[in-house]
Amino acid sequence: MPESKTCESCGREIEYRKKWARDWDQVKYCSDKCRQNKNKFDYRDAILSLLAKRDAGKTICPSEVLPQEEKSNAVMMEHVRRSARLLCNDGKIDITQNGKPVDPSDFRGPIRLRLKA
Repeated sequence: MPESKTCESCGREIEYRKKWARDWDQVKYCSDKCRQNKNKFDYRDAILSLLAKRDAGKTICPSEVLPQEEKSNAVMMEHVRRSARLLCNDGKIDITQNGKPVDPSDFRGPIRLRLKA
C-alpha cells in the first residue's frame, strides 16, 4: 500500500484510497474544497516574519498574522492555520498546544506557532 501524502493546499495528511489507485501519483489535494482554495491566501511569509522578530523559543498566536478587522473571521483564520500546517510539514515551524508540539494534521483548539529549534 502506498504511503500517505500531504495536501498541497491545507497541509493535512491524505490517506490512500483504493479508488485513487490509478491516479495516486497525481493526487495533490485532499478534497475539492482544497483544490478550489489552493494558494488563495498564503500567510507563510507573514508567519515567518513575525516569528523572526521574536526571541528564540517564543511563540505567536495565528491571529497575530491577520489585520485587526479580520481576526474574528473564521475563514481567514483557517487560511492562517493552513499556512502554518504547510510550514510545519516543511520543517520550518512547530505547531504547539500547551507548549508541546502537535501533529499538524490532527490538532483541535487553540494553537501557538514557534520556529523549529
